[in-house]
Amino acid sequence: MAKDFSSLAKSRAVLLVEIFYFCGTALVVFIGLEIIWPNIILVYFNLNILLILWLISGLLLLFKK
Repeated sequence: MAKDFSSLAKSRAVLLVEIFYFCGTALVVFIGLEIIWPNIILVYFNLNILLILWLISGLLLLFKK
């Protein structure tokens, strides 16, 4: 049973890292698109939500290690 918990903890850690990388990449791409074509992303999606999610996942990664 302890093996199941360690496997679950590892999969959660990997998921958190992937969320951090996805949010960081999406921020870079979306900001780049906003520079090239103004208001192409901001009309449909608020980048502050993505930034907050990225910061929270980054802080969780720091505190996990």
